[in-house]
Amino acid sequence: MTILERVEAMLLTHDIAPEHQGDDLTTYISCGMVGCRMLISHTKGMLRVYITLPVYVPDYQRQAVAEAIARINWSLHSGAMELDMTDGELQFRNVLPVMDSEPTDEQIDWVLFWTWSLMGRYANALLDVIVGACEPETAIAKVEAPGLEMVSRGLPN
Repeated sequence: MTILERVEAMLLTHDIAPEHQGDDLTTYISCGMVGCRMLISHTKGMLRVYITLPVYVPDYQRQAVAEAIARINWSLHSGAMELDMTDGELQFRNVLPVMDSEPTDEQIDWVLFWTWSLMGRYANALLDVIVGACEPETAIAKVEAPGLEMVSRGLPN
């Protein structure tokens, strides 16, 4: 089986039916109050997972969202939240290097579901900042206060 066939089989066991989009897989998943698009590709020795929020950040909120993203990215062990400052697209990107070996099912599971979990964890806080309901520091602190260990201590070094 190819890596993407393994990914598809793994998603299907969780009742997630991805669609083929060229050489990639795509599906829609729940991230807090919104549905997000997950794109999975295997190119240039990397298994890449992108999760995009369906909300574009308006010009006047991009600096505040950029601050929120900096606060999120500070404690991550893997991946990065990204904001396209040109059009306001917001996504989380994570990769698993697979250049010279076959990844284990545990590694594939981790890159898929940790990425999804992270976006789900922060999506509502980002939405609060996007609509101006919360300052970035407050929005992120509300998420991290009860369980910072998921990001900072819950993963192996």
